[in-house]
Amino acid sequence: MKRFFLLGILIIFLVYVAPLGFQFYQNNQAAEETIHTVKNVEITQEPQASDGQNAENTAQEESSGGEKSAQSTMLTVSVGGTVREMELEDYVAGAVAAEMPASFPEEALRAQAVAARTYAVYKQSLGTDDTHPDAVVCDDYTHCAAFVDLDSGAEALWGKNAEEWSEKVRKAAEDTAGKIVTYDGKAIAAVFHAASAEHTEAAVSVWGSDIPYLSSVESTGDDACPKYDASVTLGAEEFRQIMLGKYPDINLTGLPKTWFTEIQSSEAGGVTSCKIGGKALKGTEVRELFELNSTHFTISTTDTSITFHTEGYGHGVGMSQYGAKRMAEDGKSYEEILLHYYTGTEISDID
Repeated sequence: MKRFFLLGILIIFLVYVAPLGFQFYQNNQAAEETIHTVKNVEITQEPQASDGQNAENTAQEESSGGEKSAQSTMLTVSVGGTVREMELEDYVAGAVAAEMPASFPEEALRAQAVAARTYAVYKQSLGTDDTHPDAVVCDDYTHCAAFVDLDSGAEALWGKNAEEWSEKVRKAAEDTAGKIVTYDGKAIAAVFHAASAEHTEAAVSVWGSDIPYLSSVESTGDDACPKYDASVTLGAEEFRQIMLGKYPDINLTGLPKTWFTEIQSSEAGGVTSCKIGGKALKGTEVRELFELNSTHFTISTTDTSITFHTEGYGHGVGMSQYGAKRMAEDGKSYEEILLHYYTGTEISDID
């Protein structure tokens, strides 16, 4: 009788208890492989557009011989307001496609892939983002980064080049799989822009935050950007109405040449502050008000008009995409590109 009792206990354990334990183990394993919800970067990002198809929006074995991990890292992404879960490397490829022309050299695309991956990991480290609390990142380029689903959007993006350039962009993600840029062992806010005006801007000059790895560095080749040189001209009365609409107490009497005073510039040459009609404004405020391509601007006036002439395209902080293009054309590796634009950093594997 005792033997039958023990046999019954064994059968119950094998049929009911053991499967539940195995399922619990599987669920815990899956949870460990998932990147969870995050918080928004505290740096106010601006469009990081490049040119070509993406101008307005602006992992395979590595060269060292290491193999891609069999375990996948998943990422939650808000795409068009809908939260989707996808492979991290699929997200990276889609972000590269949306943010950098696929015609750029392979090393520049690899640098962009690492920047995109780094930024996603950085966002994940910050906590919940109030703008998209159920997703790590979103596809709004003014908030996180632009994103294109290559499975459904490549043809609309690239037309007859869709297959070739999708493969090229995916390869950039695969070739750098798991690689991120770190400072003091932590993923950085890997911001980027289309083109500098010979030097990138330090974060403190643009956003007021002194971030050591986002300092001003030399950048060449940026003038290849189609939007490098631009100008915006407004009639004096139009300019006056825009300013009065924003700052009702501003004094814009007299000729336009008397309105602009105390123009201060950063080390890189971008306007950090100025006074217009006696009102103190940041260079970033002027850029936003008049939709300028950059804060690297000069002002010329006539008795009836004001013209802003800009050099560069984007906020100017972090990696310059056209600078990365020139470095790649000069034979520099993606690691060299990233270490140049992000001061004092290292290329690391995702922990």
